[in-house]
Amino acid sequence: MRFIFMSEAETVPGHTHEQRYRELIDEVLLAEEVGFDAFGTSEQHVAIGTATTSAPEVLYPYMMALTKRIQFIHLVTLLPTRINHALRVAERLATEDILSNGRVALGVGRGNTTLALRAFEVSPTENKAQLLEGIEVIRRAMTNDIFSFVGEHYKIPPRSLVPKHIQQPHPPILMATGSPESVRAAAQMGIGAMMGGFYLGFDFLQSMIDIYDAELNATEHDVPTQAQKVAVISGGMHCAETNEDARHWASTLFETVKLSTGGYDRLAQLSSDYAYMGAVKNIDLADQRYMFEDSAGFIVGDPEACIAQVKRFADMGIDAITMRIDGLPHRELMRSIELFGKYVIPTFKNPRSVVRSSDEILVDIRAARPAHQAELEAFENVHAAVGDPR
Repeated sequence: MRFIFMSEAETVPGHTHEQRYRELIDEVLLAEEVGFDAFGTSEQHVAIGTATTSAPEVLYPYMMALTKRIQFIHLVTLLPTRINHALRVAERLATEDILSNGRVALGVGRGNTTLALRAFEVSPTENKAQLLEGIEVIRRAMTNDIFSFVGEHYKIPPRSLVPKHIQQPHPPILMATGSPESVRAAAQMGIGAMMGGFYLGFDFLQSMIDIYDAELNATEHDVPTQAQKVAVISGGMHCAETNEDARHWASTLFETVKLSTGGYDRLAQLSSDYAYMGAVKNIDLADQRYMFEDSAGFIVGDPEACIAQVKRFADMGIDAITMRIDGLPHRELMRSIELFGKYVIPTFKNPRSVVRSSDEILVDIRAARPAHQAELEAFENVHAAVGDPR
């Protein structure tokens, strides 16, 4: 299980973006120190109240210079042609790969807010096709010295990408997948799938996992695959000393959830490609029990509770968890990152290193005694039968 810290530098009224970015840098440095595998942020444009990270490709190199181990994942880069030309994405990705010494990955999507799509004059009926072509352009550019592409949205003559990246065949690529159709597309391409994020529950998430696995196994891939199943905990992760404290703070994130999902129904009506997003309107986002326990959108509690919740995802076959850790006071975020890294991550990375209580150890010792006694008696019987003088 890999653990990915996600933040969008949510900035509360009265705060400044400058100060929030400085805080975010401290959070990423702490996340690396306590064992998180990766950090990622989304590319959000003209957002209101929930996200301020409009230029991750500028933010990441600064953080790369301050870190040594943690990976940086774009969660996600938008691939409508009016927002990002695929060749520019490939160039930036290769540059980041060099600067980070191979610590970058690319998540891609087509946008999920009308605020951004309309600001860039992106058609919601065309951006899915642009996304899929853009992925292919990036892969060709990074796997072939001389590449070209002819499609509906891109017509690129033979060219050679500069600079050349480090990771081979290229940095890992993942796609945001909110529907069964997009999960199938990711599996057919042999790239990672970021699943969930719509609070539709564990049964829905399991169905997406099963679709991905089945499609991946049924597809013959012409290029090396980079398969991985990533669960997106979009509501938030908050680990605290007690369950009560954790839920108290996490309940304040519900307003952000409402803001971030508020435009989903409008998008669902604009294009059949977004129809799946309309299901969110049937969820009671104020139902704390459902949101915390059954939505698959939160990991909240004391360390023991967080371990149990992560195990639920691990048992489903998830390879990595992307957790939004944002929207709370900086001190609470830092404490949450620290507790999660100190107690939760080691349980899944190296469980034998986690010190158990004396009572637990004694119970296991007592349970092992009968087998040891039987082995000892069998040993003595063998030696008695051969006349061992002992």
